[in-house]
Amino acid sequence: MRRRDGPFAVSLWAVVLWTVVLWTVVLWTTGCSRARALGDVKYYPGATVVGSTSFVGEMLGFPRASWEQVELRTQAPYEQVRDFYRAATVPGWASTFEGEAAKSAGRLFTRFLADGSRKRFYAITVEERQIHGDVSVLLRRGLAR
Repeated sequence: MRRRDGPFAVSLWAVVLWTVVLWTVVLWTTGCSRARALGDVKYYPGATVVGSTSFVGEMLGFPRASWEQVELRTQAPYEQVRDFYRAATVPGWASTFEGEAAKSAGRLFTRFLADGSRKRFYAITVEERQIHGDVSVLLRRGLAR
């Protein structure tokens, strides 16, 4: 079916195709297709991803592993973010360490999760940043080599 009343004859099929492409691009750029978790550990609701990286090496007392890391920021109160990650679990895994410390610029909560064989692990760090008025979250996932 063609529209022939003007200098720009456009088929209905082309209009539908371009509409689908446009909506796909809009949804992709607004974040509807972005991951909202690092493996089994979900991102804090409303947090913004500010960076991510991956590397191989020893870290935090764990053996040589392939690591993925995501840094999040949120304006939510520190206590809410800490409690969200304190409650985070992976079925069948154990919390191997959990601690909280006061710093001059805020508080720091750290939690490690590991599977039974200690070949896969997560490290979660929640840091209150009083100077910036926000909370930073570092999620790390390791797979031992």
